[in-house]
Amino acid sequence: MKITDELIIEKLLARDETAIDDIDRKYGDLCRCISGNILKNNSDTEECINSSYLSLWNAIPPTRPKSLKAYLCEVVRNTAFALFKSKNRIGQQQIYFTELAEILPAPENSESELDCKTLIGYINKFLASRKETDRKIFVMRYYYNLSVKDIGARLGVKEATVKTKLHRTREELRSFLRSKDYNV
Repeated sequence: MKITDELIIEKLLARDETAIDDIDRKYGDLCRCISGNILKNNSDTEECINSSYLSLWNAIPPTRPKSLKAYLCEVVRNTAFALFKSKNRIGQQQIYFTELAEILPAPENSESELDCKTLIGYINKFLASRKETDRKIFVMRYYYNLSVKDIGARLGVKEATVKTKLHRTREELRSFLRSKDYNV
């Protein structure tokens, strides 16, 4: 029997514990990739995965995500960043965030959540207008936290090409946000 997202969600709604095994079989490698790229530690990666699966178990029900994969990736990513922060690690992630820090302002007050949603909408609109390769490179770098070398290997392009495309995409994003009167 093929494991579908709908079947997994139904199992979660029915509180069937085999749903966790199904999630791990279908998305375990992806989850380990996301958390591993953030945490850079096998033990912490497994801790993150276990915590993420528990968070998913506790969230469904009442939540019924439209995309289980996207929802799970977000849970894993957020859990990994929380774990990373709690362990006070300094690593490669700071470089990734520094690259975007020049473009994206830091939240300053309680209104920043609304501002953040607006910013996310603008970034999504911007990425939707990019070539597929440029969009993939941007997402691999800033969402999945892959190194330039890993991105190049996965896409079959030179590291220099990846660096150039990231630089150009960041500059185009800056211009796009300015055109929307977003304070950058």
